[in-house]
Amino acid sequence: MRTGWGAVLTVGVGALLPAMFAPSGAHPVATGWAGAAGGVGGAGGVRPSRPVSLASLAQDAALRGESLVRGRGRLRFAEGLFDDRPPVPAWPVPVPLPAPDWFSPALGARISQVFGVPDSEYAAGYHTGVDFAVFTGTPLLAVARATVEVAGWGGAYGNWVVLRLPDGHFALYAHMSRLDVRTGERVAAGQQVGLSGDTGHTRGPHLHFEIRTRNEYGAVVDPLTYLRAHGCRL
Repeated sequence: MRTGWGAVLTVGVGALLPAMFAPSGAHPVATGWAGAAGGVGGAGGVRPSRPVSLASLAQDAALRGESLVRGRGRLRFAEGLFDDRPPVPAWPVPVPLPAPDWFSPALGARISQVFGVPDSEYAAGYHTGVDFAVFTGTPLLAVARATVEVAGWGGAYGNWVVLRLPDGHFALYAHMSRLDVRTGERVAAGQQVGLSGDTGHTRGPHLHFEIRTRNEYGAVVDPLTYLRAHGCRL
């Protein structure tokens, strides 16, 4: 016994075949169809009460098939055109975030001394930069794309690097143990410019970092305020 869609197809085809192959003199669209041996309108035939069309036969077959399906439960398919499950939403593939334009000079480092603290040991009379508490050998990064203005020995600053930033300011890295860039070189944001140390006038290893408006001693602004204004997290 056929079940499911097989039953639907059997009923549908069984209903349509007589209509398709009926003799021309007894076309069901014009005269109706009788299943008796006498044919349509003959002496032994049974004339239907109303004409039967192909459309009505097809509709009857569909209704019969639908009732069979309802009686045996809805047909389900694992996949394909007949899958009656709701479609699974196609979540968009995450787009990688663009690389940041500004970096901390020492990622994750704790700030041990802020800008502007009065200190008679400095010629300016105050702390001209920000100190990051790092051990010797900590990678130091370019805070933005820049050109190396100075890379060498800076006296009390020890080994130092000064970068010319895109907006005309200068970033100074002091007391370094190693320099990885040369004067005139272009560097990308986040590129390593060297390693921290305790060269020059220091009380131990750390990074002394300044932001200068001109590459001159004392022409400085608060580095934290400056970097945060450019979206840098510290």
